[in-house]
Amino acid sequence: MPRFLTVFLAGLVVSFLGSLPLGTTNVAAMQISIDRGLLPAIQFSLGSLMVELVYVRLSLFAVDWLHRNKTFMRYLNGVTLLILILLMLESFHSALYPENNAPVAISQVLPPLLFGMFLCSISTAQIPFWLGWSTILMERKILYPNGGMYWEYLLGIGLGTFLANGIFIYTGQWAGESFSNNPALLHGVIGSFYLITAVWQIWRMWKSARSNAASSGN
Repeated sequence: MPRFLTVFLAGLVVSFLGSLPLGTTNVAAMQISIDRGLLPAIQFSLGSLMVELVYVRLSLFAVDWLHRNKTFMRYLNGVTLLILILLMLESFHSALYPENNAPVAISQVLPPLLFGMFLCSISTAQIPFWLGWSTILMERKILYPNGGMYWEYLLGIGLGTFLANGIFIYTGQWAGESFSNNPALLHGVIGSFYLITAVWQIWRMWKSARSNAASSGN
């Protein structure tokens, strides 16, 4: 198989599978698909995708800087948790009071494209994910440091993420049609997804803090 195709497929497969578990951006894409429609959800996905590709490209030459700046990472983790909590409260408010709009609908403050860029820019889980996978691919001689093929890698990642987000977007469309007579239940399910993601974020922050404390103790 040609090397450029191997690099492209590696980026696509890793990105697609890595985007399937519940996370901040894919759950938000599903919510926007339900509340605002297909096109805004696609715009949101494209916005988050652009930022993710920037993160991946930076991770290819900024590994040492990201590892050294733990305070910066903790700050982003905290902002991500805050946004998750606000999105969760918004969904539960819509579930409890379906006849009223949420008083502050954070998912509608920004245009979908900008909201996707913002939400992805503060979601730090992708940074260690791509640092780890890029390192693995380099160790397996699929990707080479400063060896080119980065555009093929990024193209594969972009397509993989977009396809995975498409599953959540169309799931949102299907759920919106299926539960059109019971929007409270639908918003309750979305809120529960955000709650699970927030708990996972807290666990990540706790694990990271514990690891840092152990490293300082040594």
